[in-house]
Amino acid sequence: MLQPRTIIFPRLLIFSKNHNYHFSITLSEACGHSSFLLVAISYAVDDFLQLRMIAVAGSAVMLCFTYFHPYGRVLWLPLKWNALFIAINSYRIGKVLLDQYFAETRLSPEILKMRDSHFYSMDPIDFYKLVRIGSFEHFRPGDHLMEQDMPNECVRLVMDGELHVVRDNQVTYRVVEGNFLSEKGLHAGLLLPGSVESCASIVAITKGKTLTWNRTELMDLLKREQGLLRALKTTLTWDIVRKLKGQRLLLREGAVDNPDQWTQRRTEQSQHRYAIILREMLQDPQYLKKRKQELQKYRLIHHIDDEDHELALLTNGWTVEDFERGCQEKKPGNDSRRKTSEKHQKGEEESSSSTEHDFKWHLHDMYMRIFG
Repeated sequence: MLQPRTIIFPRLLIFSKNHNYHFSITLSEACGHSSFLLVAISYAVDDFLQLRMIAVAGSAVMLCFTYFHPYGRVLWLPLKWNALFIAINSYRIGKVLLDQYFAETRLSPEILKMRDSHFYSMDPIDFYKLVRIGSFEHFRPGDHLMEQDMPNECVRLVMDGELHVVRDNQVTYRVVEGNFLSEKGLHAGLLLPGSVESCASIVAITKGKTLTWNRTELMDLLKREQGLLRALKTTLTWDIVRKLKGQRLLLREGAVDNPDQWTQRRTEQSQHRYAIILREMLQDPQYLKKRKQELQKYRLIHHIDDEDHELALLTNGWTVEDFERGCQEKKPGNDSRRKTSEKHQKGEEESSSSTEHDFKWHLHDMYMRIFG
């Protein structure tokens, strides 16, 4: 490895009229040059798996260079670090290949059909990760999957069957295969964990089943997997379009007895949903500050004007000025303001614990990104 080798370049290659060019190099030095060349190549690669493989190759030849160093002694510090990099990247390569295998062999034909029909923009491995944390939930005609004004901690995808969304005994729209339930704001990038109040009841018309996720587990996954989140947001956008088409179909079929009342219930449902989302965000001022752009995007998608926005704020005990400031104004001697202040103080305590949770989550996220 340390014995010099002479490479002769013919005169024609170096455009010399007099003599050939002699270049001396050891195999150890060749490994060192190859390592940096492979690192440079990895910067130009878009594919995650190829990048990892090139990184392993680069670290492997760097091991040879650090062990058979031209100065005649082993460089243990870079050797150990490169050995660690090889182990981490090899583990991630193996995990990706294993996930690819599971994505192709572990999913049922029904799930694969759902992917081809409604999740075609999503990477198969991302789709497998999404399905893996979900569970199937069966329903029969007359079953209530959710009740209006009651807390709900699940996000559902209809796999089979038909369900009606009911607001104050008025069917506002129906959901079928491929439609989502309780995805509140997810299509706009609002990742609301925990239990969220339902703005309508979900009643089963036929038997069928849903793929159900715990909201907190799903949001944690989406925070770690940004590519999965982007693909899911695309799918949810098309889901909204399908639901709007379904609403127009209800009118054409004559399934709506009183169109005016139906329109009013739909409007109330949309306003109630926005008020619920706003309430969840107002409980954590730090999250509200970070996600105001996503909230504005949600308002544009669902046509929430300034009047509806102000009404939702008042419903939650806030004013427009409080919202712009990011916290509620504290006025001594006013009972309502005192209650609001106590609520805000509680929100600050929750925000503090949330910040601590976020710090721990970021450490966990870093671990997951390295080791998967």
